[in-house]
Amino acid sequence: MSLRHRLNSWIDRLPAPLAAHVPRIPPATHRNLWLLLASLVAIQSITVFTTSQLPNNAVFALLIWGGALICIEDQFETLTPQPGRIGLMVGTVLLTWVVLRTSVIMHWEGILFALAPLAGLALGLLGAPLRQVIPRFRDSLLCLMLLPGYALLMRVLPEKQLSLLTARIAGVWVGSLGYPTLVSGRSVILPGGGVEVMGACNGLDMMAQIFCVAVIFLLAFRIRSLWSRVFVLAAAPLIGMLANTIRIAILAVIASSGQGHGSGAFDFWHKETGSLVFSGLAVFVFGLLYMRLLERELPPLPDRDR
Repeated sequence: MSLRHRLNSWIDRLPAPLAAHVPRIPPATHRNLWLLLASLVAIQSITVFTTSQLPNNAVFALLIWGGALICIEDQFETLTPQPGRIGLMVGTVLLTWVVLRTSVIMHWEGILFALAPLAGLALGLLGAPLRQVIPRFRDSLLCLMLLPGYALLMRVLPEKQLSLLTARIAGVWVGSLGYPTLVSGRSVILPGGGVEVMGACNGLDMMAQIFCVAVIFLLAFRIRSLWSRVFVLAAAPLIGMLANTIRIAILAVIASSGQGHGSGAFDFWHKETGSLVFSGLAVFVFGLLYMRLLERELPPLPDRDR
């Protein structure tokens, strides 16, 4: 009896309520082995991001790999890996190098962001003939290209102008609550204290992440209207900026109450945890907007009274 049959037999002997929720081990077909390999490569990449990068980058890597998976979900039933001879050799060598190179990254290295699309290309070469790799896995590869694009964007966009704009908008939020507020350059000043918007807090990472979420949505759940697509791509970074400026406004109010650096409330919203909370809220708001636009293109439901 094979190992798979033994494991499935052991699962079948579990109590019925538990066995019903434990998935059976599928047969070792080419399709299942390719999906297992793709899953292991994605897990390794996300693990390296988690252990060597900031939490925001780790969450972003999880988002990108998840988006790449969603983009090929409709191919799962018909996926029959048939790599050509050249694709098999090149894909094997490339994937081996990517895995080995990824495994030695212990701290910030820009190459980590470029290794994800290379791993995706290698998996594509192992999953289809050379001529079909790009047409079949195009959307997933575009998804993975967002990782190096994100890293490049974080380096080239002007930090100072965005920080000044963030401070001004945060000052508007605080002023709308009735607090006397002064915005001086990067600083949002209240009578009891204030905050200074430095490069790490200007929301560029949040804006880039929401923009990438927009691209993933457009690839996985297509909107036909050109104007709707343009609107989505323009609205995404704006939602990210607004979410971050609200976070900065909260920090300014907390600081004005005498709870500056070192206090629990300030540190929570200032460090990665608070930023992730607002990133999640921004993604939620964007998701609602996107689904509303998508629903407008769906045909009306049939009238059951007729």
